[in-house]
Amino acid sequence: MDFQRSSCQIFVILLILLSNLFSAQDDENANQKINHLINQTNQLFLAGKTDAVLASSKTIIAQSEKLNSEKGLSYGYYYLATYYYDNAEFRESIKIAKKAQEYDSYLSQDKTHAARISALLGGNYLLLELYTLSSKNYRTTLKILDSKPKKNTTDSLTESAAYSNLSYLFYNINMRDSMYFYLKKEKVILKKIKFKDAYIEKGCSCLGFGNYHLSQNKIDSAQYYYNKSLAFFSTNKHPCKIESLIGLGNLYTQEKDYDKAHFFYDNALKSFNQNTFPDIQSELYKKISELYIAEGNALQAKKYNDLYVKIFSPLDARQKKERDFVLNEVMKEEKENHEAEVMRNRKVTILIISLLVLITLFIVYLLRKSKSKNQETLEITQQLRSEKLINEKTNDSLKLQLNEAFEEIRKLAKENNPEFFIRFQEIYPTFSIKMLELNPKFKVSELTFAAYIYLGFNTKEIAEHTFKAVKTIENNRYNLRKKLEISPEKDLQIWLRNYIDSE
Repeated sequence: MDFQRSSCQIFVILLILLSNLFSAQDDENANQKINHLINQTNQLFLAGKTDAVLASSKTIIAQSEKLNSEKGLSYGYYYLATYYYDNAEFRESIKIAKKAQEYDSYLSQDKTHAARISALLGGNYLLLELYTLSSKNYRTTLKILDSKPKKNTTDSLTESAAYSNLSYLFYNINMRDSMYFYLKKEKVILKKIKFKDAYIEKGCSCLGFGNYHLSQNKIDSAQYYYNKSLAFFSTNKHPCKIESLIGLGNLYTQEKDYDKAHFFYDNALKSFNQNTFPDIQSELYKKISELYIAEGNALQAKKYNDLYVKIFSPLDARQKKERDFVLNEVMKEEKENHEAEVMRNRKVTILIISLLVLITLFIVYLLRKSKSKNQETLEITQQLRSEKLINEKTNDSLKLQLNEAFEEIRKLAKENNPEFFIRFQEIYPTFSIKMLELNPKFKVSELTFAAYIYLGFNTKEIAEHTFKAVKTIENNRYNLRKKLEISPEKDLQIWLRNYIDSE
């Protein structure tokens, strides 16, 4: 009887062990399948096959949801966000990229992937012309990568792309020296990477140098880099290849060699057969229209201008709508973060007051018990006087720090630095909140303009520092007064100071 019971127990144990073994094997097979899908999708992404990336990323997400795989979900959402990015659907791309960022426990281990997500967000903000947010995300990318003791090839490629896009950012705001600075940093990194791993990045880097030299009217250097960029894409299609062709078309248009300009523009047009980049395509139609105008062919110029308008108008309207939506979301997040910070500070204040009350009661108790009550009272009085002196010194130090911070943001404002408004909000955290309470429809550009006035800049100074006409600044002042409902006889800076600084 005991033998039968022992046999049954051994049999049950064997069944459990076998069941666990098969379960572990199934999990391992499932994880291998997800890793295979991720690698496969990455190859499609690098090859620029956007439609295939869409289908593959959805497959990764579906499989990962069944297995509750944080890695699969983060990668799946990342590649899905790249699809929307390539199709100029930036709001959707940003939303999905942020979903890819939600898996903190996995991303804390995979910093390479975390950096790529931040870089993708930077790219979205860049194309929405939200340069401050773009710069912030690219700097986050670089910070994540700097925290890695040893970088792999993907890290180096991500780092080089961040520098490349920062150069493009400064190109868009006409800061050519900064553009060239980041192009050189990108070039240093790419020199260390094997060609087969970085032909796309190296090709796009050459495009950047070509654009820089063309902007400096260095025709030979620009031509050299554009052709070098095309050589990297000799057997592959990529948006940088299209833009290099457009760059050469622009170059020959500038040189009035119209036949060659047509040749490169036509080749760029043919490259759209397998690609969907509406922003680049609309720009190309515009350039071709301008070329025909230069040749005096009004009929063809109108044809391509109509094609440009057909693509650009809905794209521009959508991008403006998406830009406003994204800004509202950012403002909402900032407001929620501020409210959460206020609540935390309130709790800390209550806790400190409670502790102070308890300490005070304890001191009173000790004073009553003490035989030398008057002496102890005198000592406490002296202590309080000392603390008052310390507080006065602390206040003087804080005032000095505030003055230094004030000079810092005035300097950023004079330089028209993209970091100006971010730093301004750090020093004056209630500014945007109080302005939005008056009018929730304020745009970031309007808030930035109000910040200049708050800091004491007059119309002429603002025009000089922001590279705009005085008449434009006067119109901006008028529109700001109108939104704030302030009569013309009131000093706008004094009014802003009184309102923002009031409790």
